Amino acid sequence: MRQIFFFLMLIFLSPSSFGQKSIASKKQYVIVKSTFDFLKQVNRYKANSFTKFLFSKAGYEVYLDNEELPGELYYNKCSALYVDVKDKSNLFATRNYIELADCNGKLLFTSKLGTSKLKDFERSYRQSIRGAFSTIENLNLIYDSFSSQTILEKKQKPKEPPRAKEISTPSSVVSNATIEKQKKTSTMSLLRAQKSKTGYQLINSKNELVFEILNTSNKDVFIIKNKNGVLSNKGNHWLVEYYEKQLLIKRKLQIKF
Repeated sequence: MRQIFFFLMLIFLSPSSFGQKSIASKKQYVIVKSTFDFLKQVNRYKANSFTKFLFSKAGYEVYLDNEELPGELYYNKCSALYVDVKDKSNLFATRNYIELADCNGKLLFTSKLGTSKLKDFERSYRQSIRGAFSTIENLNLIYDSFSSQTILEKKQKPKEPPRAKEISTPSSVVSNATIEKQKKTSTMSLLRAQKSKTGYQLINSKNELVFEILNTSNKDVFIIKNKNGVLSNKGNHWLVEYYEKQLLIKRKLQIKF
């Protein structure tokens, strides 16, 4: 009878035991800054490696941000808690506090100030940082809360809608944008040419200057002054071609020389 009792107890206790083991075996990552802003050098006075030591002693798997990371953490840096140490020292004491944040820089927790009046910098920072670390209550709860929130955000992250397939347009089809870029040739205008030192001035019926054209070595081709274009003789009319705001403008003209 006693053997049966122990056998039943073993059956009921085993699932819970395995569950605790799986939770305990889950790695908890912490990444510590390798250079604190107020010290301006990598691991100066060993303040960074000492901070790493404190979190490692508390049971976490800790890395400085300039160290090689394990694959699991390298490809999922948001699974780690990020640690930085801030400074509020004065002439009389070294004073530091610790900040815990997620991978996006969102502040999760700020410790109380740790202080030290030791004259040796390395010992002073150690004492101050240790004092700040001792004020972090329920570190495991902070980590678990952060970890749970990270998992929840991953689940709630909306999936990207499927991209529509690109339909290739046959080269024979001209897009609207192309049509707009090529302005249609306007109706033919009649202009009067007045000779100038370098070519001609083209005047309209209102006696307004429309174009000033410059001579070239070809009597049937002129350069349009102050415009990126030319005027050319097409037999029964003249054709103005120039660019305006990256658009090609074409105009047929009748010119009376």
